[in-house]
Amino acid sequence: MLTEVRDTRLYVDRRGRSDAPPLLFVHGGPGAGSYDFMAFQGDRLARDFHLIGVDQRGVQRSDPLNGPVSEQDLIADFEALREHLGLRQWSVLSHSYGGRLALRYAAAHPASVTRIVFENPAWDIPLATENLVRAALPLLPGAELPPHTGLATKQMWDERIAVIAQLGDRRMEIYLGPGSRDLQLPADTELPDEYHQRSGHFSGEITNSPSFGEPVLQHFAQLTQPALLIKGEYDPATSPREIELFRSHVPDGTYYYATGAGHFVHAEQPESFAQLVTDFFS
Repeated sequence: MLTEVRDTRLYVDRRGRSDAPPLLFVHGGPGAGSYDFMAFQGDRLARDFHLIGVDQRGVQRSDPLNGPVSEQDLIADFEALREHLGLRQWSVLSHSYGGRLALRYAAAHPASVTRIVFENPAWDIPLATENLVRAALPLLPGAELPPHTGLATKQMWDERIAVIAQLGDRRMEIYLGPGSRDLQLPADTELPDEYHQRSGHFSGEITNSPSFGEPVLQHFAQLTQPALLIKGEYDPATSPREIELFRSHVPDGTYYYATGAGHFVHAEQPESFAQLVTDFFS
């Protein structure tokens, strides 16, 4: 359903008992929406949690953007939604680019977040996009990694995503484990073009925001919550450097290596993922 938060309406998919432990899902992309995750994990996690899947402002089923957007806007939306739902605290489960937002949210609002899971996060945009392009290069003879130094910029993002786009129909080959190559993401076929256009507009706006270039890895040391990092064996997003920093700097961090899985552990190994998350949050 659409829920008014601050100056927009967010699409909120709530599943499970209202008195169960609340769990916010923060999607990636940027602009991926919560539809796919909820299709694979919504009913599974609703057995034990009050699961709250949100399409970020301007994304998929939420209202279209009516101006610029920043990562600070998205974090403020999460906090405003928590208050609107009358929840004192909740745990957070994030995927891909959503891990960057979840890290910023947990560091900015430590009293609101009790525990946090990062599934194949893209915390540092230059490191994550470099890792993605390097995963794509073996499938693209003659292609090269666009060079970049310093903080993330929209130009860097556009240049590196353009390399990955050259994969065309083979794009998912770099994201999935070898046993999951036939996996289909429901949003690709079940959502109307209008929603994909909204997400595309959001992606263009958020990558153009100064907030997109801000570093976040320094927030590891500020996390006061227990944190779990789930890394798929074949995931191309989370870099070795990010994993190293998580393991050395997060005070109460746990690392889980999902053998055989790629970027979408929640879809490639749905039952084991749900059990892993349930055990961590219990």
